[in-house]
Amino acid sequence: MYSVLGWLNAGILMILLSPFLLNFLNKHIIKTKSNGFRDLIKIFRRFHKPLGVALAILAPIHGYMALGGFRLHTGTLLYLSAFATAALGGSFYMLKKRVLFQWHKRIAAVTVVLLLIHIFFPSALFYLFR
Repeated sequence: MYSVLGWLNAGILMILLSPFLLNFLNKHIIKTKSNGFRDLIKIFRRFHKPLGVALAILAPIHGYMALGGFRLHTGTLLYLSAFATAALGGSFYMLKKRVLFQWHKRIAAVTVVLLLIHIFFPSALFYLFR
């Protein structure tokens, strides 16, 4: 069951990244002025905040189920990075300071790298600190 929850979390994270990725593709590769494409980006943006909250709740449940408790693991680092991303995004939403949004995007990139490490090398920290 924990693996299903883990893949659900990974899917949620990909949906959370969709507005940025689609916007980037539209600006640099596709370059369309289509209203349909913009509407798709708006749909993903509408779900961005609720899915961020869902990820913040479901990720520690996945970790607890997988490890039988809370331990230092690549998933722990991934969760801390996702939480920092959410905190910066929430701070930007409240304060409207551009620097917070820039850091929100930077830490989101770190989160994606940590997700890949967590998926492909889940015990990396164990081997590093052994």
